Amino acid sequence: MSGKSASLLTKTQRNRIRNDFEDLDEEKRHRDQQRIRDRVKSGLHDFQLLANYPDRQFAVMLEDIPDDEVRAALADTTIVVERLREQSEIEREALVEEVRTHIEGYSDGTEDTKTLKQIDLRTVAEIQQQTEDNIAEQFETGRWDKRANGLMKLGVSVFIPIVLGLVIPSATPISLSHPAFTLIFIVLSFVLFVSAICWVLITTAQSLKYNILPFLVKLTKNPRAAMRGVFTKLVKNPRETVRESWDEL
Repeated sequence: MSGKSASLLTKTQRNRIRNDFEDLDEEKRHRDQQRIRDRVKSGLHDFQLLANYPDRQFAVMLEDIPDDEVRAALADTTIVVERLREQSEIEREALVEEVRTHIEGYSDGTEDTKTLKQIDLRTVAEIQQQTEDNIAEQFETGRWDKRANGLMKLGVSVFIPIVLGLVIPSATPISLSHPAFTLIFIVLSFVLFVSAICWVLITTAQSLKYNILPFLVKLTKNPRAAMRGVFTKLVKNPRETVRESWDEL
């Protein structure tokens, strides 16, 4: 990305850095290193003026530079910034907060500095919190899963009294032939039947949506690959297949 226009370093200084100042004696080496430090230090303060420079000027500046060169230059620039931060012992969180403050001060609401509002720097704690939220959202039980689980719990809760109602009369002298017990038994049996039917319908619909239909689509597009996947799951990894099926329940 070097050109004939003025840059942060002179052509001679760039060559000296590439050659590690090997063609200079000790005095000249210290002299050139001092000059480079001064130029870089002055250049750092120049970025205060460029922070809210118009977007159109940046666009014109980059329009004749290939994207890979821009990406490589920005990567090296980021490395330098991070090294300066580490050298100055500035915490990343403090720097991010400082950047946010400067962005608010530079933003003037004009259309030609809209990239300022697009800057999204986050602290390590914020990134960690976002990752945890994404994981929690990914594994959060869906609405229909919650309903299916609720129906399963309801079915189990009424199944136990039904079993007791069948076992107690045959195992003990206690009689449950009273009409009230008969009515309760009928109601519990009806609830068990309805909850079981609804649970089966929900799980069947979920299996149809997430397993059967995707397999049919894949079978239509690439039958060989689809059948190979089924063979791998059922024959080569039967234990894993059973475990995944159990987890889906």
